[in-house]
Amino acid sequence: MSNEAATKLPYSAAILAGGRSRRMGRDKSMMEIGGAPIIRRIADTLGDIFPEILIIANEKEQYERMGLDVVGDIHPGNDSLGGLHTAVAKAQGSHVFVAGCDMPLLRPELIYGLASMVEDWDVVIPIKDDYPEPLCAFYGKQCELPVLESISAGRLKMIGFHEHVRVRRVEEAAWRAWDPEGVSFLNANTPEEFEIIKTISMRGEPK
Repeated sequence: MSNEAATKLPYSAAILAGGRSRRMGRDKSMMEIGGAPIIRRIADTLGDIFPEILIIANEKEQYERMGLDVVGDIHPGNDSLGGLHTAVAKAQGSHVFVAGCDMPLLRPELIYGLASMVEDWDVVIPIKDDYPEPLCAFYGKQCELPVLESISAGRLKMIGFHEHVRVRRVEEAAWRAWDPEGVSFLNANTPEEFEIIKTISMRGEPK
């Protein structure tokens, strides 16, 4: 890890753990890799980078038993956008890095790279295969009202509010300098994807 990656950022981080894991068939945040639940691995990675880590969840007990700081979703039933609003509203930092609860291969280099771009932007979001990655992105406090308005209007797409804020899109040519294989974006939506993540983790990719 670089000296830069050893320095904590002056922002917050949030892990959205309110999903129902329909395709997986069980709580994917608690599935284990190397003897540790996925969410524990994510929290440990982010804990080395940020002074504040929030778990946004409807079910608090299992995460609190791990010693994690859990915040109840202000908007249960409104998909990830509800969790995003909760994160932006409750985080202490001017910006919050938001991740999914099934992404255990987040590379610190990528997070630091995105963080270097947040000044003057409300959203800093990587683009992979021409699609934005909203659960591996930074969001500023200025997003709070536009996100709330989208929820109130029933518009639950994670990027639906972008037209109302300043968005910095980080194209592949930029972010691949920090994460050449794009492993940060791998998530365990299905048993097959979980096995791929376990294989990558065991071969020595970032944990």
